[in-house]
Amino acid sequence: MKQNFKITFELVPARASGGKAVNDILLFAKEAAKDGKISALSITDNAGGHPALAPKVLGQEIKAVGIDPIIHFSCKDKNRNLMESELFELDRLGLKRLLIVTGDYPRYGFKGNAKPVFDMDSVQVLMMIKDMNAGRLLDPRAPGGGIRLAPTAFSAGCVVSPFKRMEAELIPQYQKLIKKLSLSPHFIISQMGFDARKYDELKKFLDNAISIIKPANPPALMGTVFIPTPGLARTLYAGGVPGCIMPRRLLKTIEKEASAPDHGLEARLERGAKLIAILKGIGYDGVHLSGPQLQYEHIARLLERSSELSPYWESLIGEFIFPEEWRYWYFKKDPVTGLNLTESDDSARRSKSSIKEALPFWFGNNIHRLAFERDGRLFGPLKLFAEYIDKRPALRDGLTCFEHIIKSASYDCRDCGDCTLEETAFICPQSQCAKFLFNGPCGGSLDGWCEIWPEKKRCIYVRGYERVSRTKSRIYKNNVNIKIIGPRNWSLYKTSSWLNFYLGRDHQCLKDMRDPKQNY
Repeated sequence: MKQNFKITFELVPARASGGKAVNDILLFAKEAAKDGKISALSITDNAGGHPALAPKVLGQEIKAVGIDPIIHFSCKDKNRNLMESELFELDRLGLKRLLIVTGDYPRYGFKGNAKPVFDMDSVQVLMMIKDMNAGRLLDPRAPGGGIRLAPTAFSAGCVVSPFKRMEAELIPQYQKLIKKLSLSPHFIISQMGFDARKYDELKKFLDNAISIIKPANPPALMGTVFIPTPGLARTLYAGGVPGCIMPRRLLKTIEKEASAPDHGLEARLERGAKLIAILKGIGYDGVHLSGPQLQYEHIARLLERSSELSPYWESLIGEFIFPEEWRYWYFKKDPVTGLNLTESDDSARRSKSSIKEALPFWFGNNIHRLAFERDGRLFGPLKLFAEYIDKRPALRDGLTCFEHIIKSASYDCRDCGDCTLEETAFICPQSQCAKFLFNGPCGGSLDGWCEIWPEKKRCIYVRGYERVSRTKSRIYKNNVNIKIIGPRNWSLYKTSSWLNFYLGRDHQCLKDMRDPKQNY
C-alpha cells in the first residue's frame, strides 16, 4: 500500500471572467491550501468543448493562494505554433505542471460550432515538451535557427482510459499509453470509471510496460474518482459524456439514494471514499477527484473516511465489480480477489473485422510491401522514376493529379503530401478521424463508435485494430505498432506523397523507423 498517497482535485472554470462560479473555485482553493490534504488542483481547458475562462488565468490565482495548479493543455483549439508560444508563457508564469489531453471536440461557441484544430495530438505534444525540457535545437533552415533554446522544466502528465467494453477499443488505448510512456510523462491519470477490476487492469498493464520500457523515472499513476449527481449519472449512462461508462446497476443505486433528504450526497461521498481506499490498496500513487456541486468540506470528510476504510479495502471490492458491462479483459480474473492475475487473457481476443474491412487492408498492405518497403521488388525502380519525374514540373503535376484520383477513390485522400496509411491500417486519419489523430484514439469512443458520429461512424482505430487482427500482418508485432508519428508537415500540402516518400521529404525520410526495441 502506498504511503505517500497524493490527492488532486479537478476544477472546471465557468464561461465567465468573474462571478459566483469563479469565486467558488477560488474559495475552494483557499480552503484546500489551508487544510493541506490536497497536493494540487487541476484546471480544465474548455471542458466539453465549450469556451470558458482560460486555465492559466485561474492557475496564477490558485498558485498565489498557496496550492499547486495543474494546467490542462489540450490540442483542440490551437496549432503547434500557438502551443509552443503558450508553453513559453506558462514556463514564464511558473505554471510547470501540465496535463496533456487531446481535448473534447469543439461545440457551440459564438454564432455556431467552432472549427476544430487538432494540429497535433497528445503524443506529439508530449514529444514537443520533452524536446523543450531538454533545450530545443531550432531547425537550421528556420529563421533564427541553428541555436539551442534554454530548457524548460515542465512536469507533464497524460490520460488513459481502461474503461472500454471491446477489445478493439481497449488495446489501442494501451498502445497509445505505451507511446506516451516512451516520452517520459511525470504522471498518468485514468479516465473516470467505477469498476475496480478495470482500475486494477490498468495498474498491472502499466507495471508490466514499465518493466519492459524501463523509463528513467516511472510516472505516478493517479486514478480518477468521479462523484456524479443523480442527473449527471443519468447523462453518463445515456452516453452524454464522451467515452465515459456509467454501469446500469450503479445508476439504479444512485437514483434510489437520491430519495434521501440530502438527495444522496452522503451515500455518494461514502462510495467515493471506498473507491479511494481500493485504489490505494491496489497500489495507485494517488487519486484525482472530480464531480459537480462539491464543496471543500465534502472533500475533507471524504478523505477522512477513506483513511478509516483503507485497512479494509479488499472487503469493498465486490461493490465495484460490474462484469456485465465489459466484453473483454486484458488479464485473466483472479478468482480469489475478484481483480486480475498478471497473466494476459489471450484466449479472449476475438475482435475481427468483416471481409469488407479486411480486403482493403490486405490490398494496401501488399502494394505497400511491393512498392514502399526497401526490400520490395518495385522500390528501386520507383525511386529512380520519382527522381526523374520530380525534375519535370509538368510530369510531376500529372503524377500528383493521378495520385489524387487513385487515393481519393480508395481512401478519401485529402492531399496532405505526407501519407500515414501504412501506420494506420490503411485508413486515412486526415479524412476519417474527426480529430485527425495519428498516434491512437482519443478517449471519446463508445462501443466502437466515434464520439462525433455515434451510431454512424466507427472509430478508425477500432477498425484498424480489427483489420490487423484478421490479417495478422507482419508489419505489426503482436497486433501492436507503437511507432510514434510526428505532426503533419503542412508545407507538403497538395503535393505528391509518393514523390515525397521516395525523395525523403515526408515523415519517414526513407529511414526504417521501426526500432524493434520499441515493440511491445
